[in-house]
Amino acid sequence: MSSKEIDDAQVRREKSAWWRAVLGEYPTGVCLVTARASGGEPAGIVVGSFVAVSEEPPLIGFFGSIHSSTLPTIVSSGKFSVSVLAVEHEAVCRAFAQKIPDRWNTGSFIDSPTGSPRLADAAVWFDATIETADTHGDHVFVTGRVTEFGTGSAGAEMPLLFRRAGYGSFAAPSETYDARAFVERLRWASMAERELEELANELDVEVTINTQLGDSVVTLASVAPHTPFGSYDNVGASHPWAAPIASVFAAWASAPRQHAWEEASRHLTGSVDRALIERQLSGVRERGYAIAGDRVMTERFMRLVRGSPTDRDSYARMWADIATMRRWLDSDQGFSWREVAVVQVPVFDTTGDVVLALYAIGLPRLADQMAYERLVQRIRTTADRMSQRIIQAQLARRGSASDGSHEPQAAGPQLYDRTHQFSQWGWGSLE
Repeated sequence: MSSKEIDDAQVRREKSAWWRAVLGEYPTGVCLVTARASGGEPAGIVVGSFVAVSEEPPLIGFFGSIHSSTLPTIVSSGKFSVSVLAVEHEAVCRAFAQKIPDRWNTGSFIDSPTGSPRLADAAVWFDATIETADTHGDHVFVTGRVTEFGTGSAGAEMPLLFRRAGYGSFAAPSETYDARAFVERLRWASMAERELEELANELDVEVTINTQLGDSVVTLASVAPHTPFGSYDNVGASHPWAAPIASVFAAWASAPRQHAWEEASRHLTGSVDRALIERQLSGVRERGYAIAGDRVMTERFMRLVRGSPTDRDSYARMWADIATMRRWLDSDQGFSWREVAVVQVPVFDTTGDVVLALYAIGLPRLADQMAYERLVQRIRTTADRMSQRIIQAQLARRGSASDGSHEPQAAGPQLYDRTHQFSQWGWGSLE
């Protein structure tokens, strides 16, 4: 080999190493692509190039090396399954990447609807029939038309990522669950039991008190109309705090908390409609309360969150449906009261945070807009009294703990005004 050939080979090696180093800074998701050979034998490869190609028609794709001995088997089968790996699947990933002989025993595999094996506990999975397989450089890009898809039992886990030649995960923004805050808010809710019963009977609606802590919205109190308050069937029911649900807790929240609310939606449904969220939160602040609808969707939602433990797939589908519904509910032309099933009114503390929210669920069909406005005003009056009690309790506690260096009473009116700012806003654009 001539000295020039040696030099050229060295340049290629250095360039290849630098190429891998630079690309290594880009984190990629890790998937297991599987199929069955004509004789029934399973075949699988690990890829970091899975991509959604098209929504209509639903197409997905991945790149496989032309040097792979397994890729031709997958392509010739005419179909494949993709299992998106969660962080707990690192051992499975390494076993397939290294072609360990017993790699099919490192995970729990089931047959997908097309007959391809897939991980039973994948974060998410897709089944597809192959449309094209085109060579690009030293890789083949395989596209497939999606026939089935869903989430596995590992859907709540963080996906596995590959970066800098190693595996890891990423975490969604979240807030620490404060047990003391929960107990305190439960006590505040219990103080309003009698008022909730009166409100439910007067308005002929179910009334609940909810709070947002950590990544969840939790029901602290609930009463149906014309029933004694002693029913606790719905107390403790909870659901993820993810956009666009429970916007009443996001509208006056700090920027980091709003971001956590938005990103929770991304991790649940795979997307965030920022234009929708911005329009929604603006409307909540303008009106001073949040709305939800329609009635059929609300009934579905209540059955979901109050039923047995719910899998991530059910939550994801519900959130996606609600986001679709909100696009027309929060239209530029305002909303129609005929489509509203739930009203959510904030209860503030001394800092201006929404610590509780009164929910009126299952609004009756009233005669006109004024009737709905009177109904909302009645709920706001109750929420206002709850805010006053909370503020007074917080100021009293602060005063008792004071060393006399400041007068808590002087701050009272200013803090009280913050809880009343929503009362000064108009009713928003109504049809």
